[in-house]
Amino acid sequence: MRDFQKILHDERGGIGLNLIWVCFIILFMVPFFWDVGSVHYARRFASTGSDAGALAAAQEYARQVEHVPMFNGIWYGRCELGEFTPQQVVLRYRALPAFGAPAGIGQPYAAQYASANRNSLTSYNSWPDYGIAKIVTGVPIPAIRVQISTDKDVATAYDIYGREFKTPNKAQGVAFLDQWTVTPRPCPGVNKETYDFTFRWKITLDKARD
Repeated sequence: MRDFQKILHDERGGIGLNLIWVCFIILFMVPFFWDVGSVHYARRFASTGSDAGALAAAQEYARQVEHVPMFNGIWYGRCELGEFTPQQVVLRYRALPAFGAPAGIGQPYAAQYASANRNSLTSYNSWPDYGIAKIVTGVPIPAIRVQISTDKDVATAYDIYGREFKTPNKAQGVAFLDQWTVTPRPCPGVNKETYDFTFRWKITLDKARD
């Protein structure tokens, strides 16, 4: 009985056994911590990719409505069309196709810049926003709003979850009229004037990502 009690209270080798258990737990938890870090990393860069895509799309809308290449950015009034008031000139300007915010203008750039940041474009929406329009000689010029959604793959340690993980994100970009100037110009052959405009647009991220 005494020999049996000695064996029960013999702690030689106990440290080694505990060390084995600690190493086993650490090895078991490494994939978990790896995956947690991967999720946080993916979330950070998912935001970067969606922001870049939204800004790129908004920039392309701004480029379309800011410049008239043949006139170096000046939107000229046209005497032959009878544009003898500034409102008539601005109304023709607002009829540019880009003011309808068609997806074909901005979506390829959104996809391109999202992909460059290792994101996949999953949804795209664009529309003219008259709620933040700028009034030019009595005519509202809407902002152009872009909303995109993206997914970014999460690199997991092992294929133990049975499915792929993706980090979704949303971003909104806005192109808006920042400054404008108007200059009257005489129409040859008639005692009337037309008007030439310069429009300057800006883009920004809308941080309220609804």
